[in-house]
Amino acid sequence: MKQLERKDLVKQLSEPLAAALPQLEKAMRVIASGTAVATRKGRDLVPEADYAMAVERLPLEGLHYEIVEVSREDALKFLSKEALVLPEAPRGYLLLTYKGLGLGFVKNLGNRTNSLLPSCRRIRQRV
Repeated sequence: MKQLERKDLVKQLSEPLAAALPQLEKAMRVIASGTAVATRKGRDLVPEADYAMAVERLPLEGLHYEIVEVSREDALKFLSKEALVLPEAPRGYLLLTYKGLGLGFVKNLGNRTNSLLPSCRRIRQRV
């Protein structure tokens, strides 16, 4: 896997795709390539939702997060974009997982969390 930075977005691509991408971009308009890893906001890197669901996550210098396994109830709250409090978890960016599968990122502030899940991916009805 190779990491590529375009404007403020850091992406992760397979080696063959990374090698072929410049030629492809000359020949056609490439809409999407690779997995979005993080967005650069000033000096900080903010993890992207796509990176949470990636099968292979390469470490990226400057991107720090802890992995926190959550219960089914908390996973559903997160995926519904409901308020989620994780007082036992460390502060900062957290990758929430359920049964080992990446769900998405939150920024834990101690008394509350800010969800980084895009609104278009939220669950609208819970059963």
